[in-house]
Amino acid sequence: MGRQEEDNIAVVKTFYEYLGRGDRDGAYASVIAEDCVLYEADSLPYGGVYHGRETMKDVLRGVIARFDDFEFEIRNYLAGGDEVVVHLHLKGVGRQSRKSFSIPTMELWRVRDGRVVELRPFLYDAAALSEALAA
Repeated sequence: MGRQEEDNIAVVKTFYEYLGRGDRDGAYASVIAEDCVLYEADSLPYGGVYHGRETMKDVLRGVIARFDDFEFEIRNYLAGGDEVVVHLHLKGVGRQSRKSFSIPTMELWRVRDGRVVELRPFLYDAAALSEALAA
């Protein structure tokens, strides 16, 4: 792995470190570019394409607020060029439904000049997540 890949993994790890500390103020945005794009699966209640750092912060804050006991466990980081793939496991309980979910996930991150410019989560079982979000 080259220096670029190591640096890009460090950027993504910083994001997760902030998130893991319960960063409710959005300090993780320090690693997100102004022109970033977040792609969420259309099958999810919050699905869509979101542009910009502040929008991404709002969407992520809103997603996390829909769950109690939200946790993530990083399994592995893989990198090549400007891309970082994160293999992780998500689990939690829907705040309204009280239904739990536990799903493996892959996320594709693109990093430019030390900042995240794109995030695309790929959920193994988006239906389980949607069910946990049902009212």
